[in-house]
Amino acid sequence: MLLAQDLLQVLPERFLNGDFSGEIMALPRERSDENIRQDVLDALAADARIDESGINVDVVDGTVYLTGVVPSIIQKRTAQNIIGRIKGILAVNNDIQLSPLYTRSDIDIEADVKAALQRDAWVDEKRIKVRVDDGTVYLEGTAEDVSARSAAEDDARAVKGVVEVVDDIAVVPAPARLDSEIAEDVRRDVERNVRVKPGQIHVQVADGVVFLRGTVATIAQRWIAEDIARWVPGVVDVVDELRIKD
Repeated sequence: MLLAQDLLQVLPERFLNGDFSGEIMALPRERSDENIRQDVLDALAADARIDESGINVDVVDGTVYLTGVVPSIIQKRTAQNIIGRIKGILAVNNDIQLSPLYTRSDIDIEADVKAALQRDAWVDEKRIKVRVDDGTVYLEGTAEDVSARSAAEDDARAVKGVVEVVDDIAVVPAPARLDSEIAEDVRRDVERNVRVKPGQIHVQVADGVVFLRGTVATIAQRWIAEDIARWVPGVVDVVDELRIKD
C-alpha cells in the first residue's frame, strides 16, 4: 500500500480537468479568498519543479481557478498537487493550457506511449489500444482494475509532446469480489493513510462502485481517499461525495 505522500503523485485525471461542478457541499468557511490566493501564489513560487510565471490564480468562494500556460502535462499536474494541502480550499478548477517547448509527430508519440505501457509492470499492454491525433493520446480497451487504468494514463501523460490524454479504458475486474469485502478494505486503507479519525469517511459499495461520504480537512485528503479506494482490488469506479471542512 502506498503512503499518503506517494499517492499525491498519482491523482485521478478528472481532478486535473477541474471536474468539480455540483459535487461539493461547502461547510462554513473561516479563511478569506484573498488569504487562500496568497498562500497558493507563495506555494507555487516556492516550488522549483515548475515555472509559476505563466500561471494565473483566482479564488472565488473557496474554489481555486488556475489558468495560464505551462509547457507540459506534468507541470499542470504538479501545480495542482502543490496547492492540495492549503487550508480553506474547497475545490480546484485547473484550466491551465499546454504550450509544449517543441512539437513531435503523432507517430513518434504513439511509439513512445506503447513502449511506456510495455515497460510498466502494472499494465497489460495487450489489452490497450493507443491512438494519437494532434498530440492527444486516446486509450481504449480494458484493464483488470482502476489502478491499472490510472497507470496507463500516467504512462501516456509522461511522454514528451503529449498535450492531452483521453481515457476510454473500461475496468473489467477478474475475479469479481463481494461489495462487503471491497468496503472493508477501503475503510481500512483510508483510515490508515488519510490521517482521519475512524468514522469521518463513510464508505458504501454497490456493484463494485465505491461511494465516499463524510468530511475531510483538505482537498488533498479528499484526493488521496479517492485514489486509495481506486487501488483496492475489485473496484470498478469511485464516486467522491466528501466535503471539505474549513
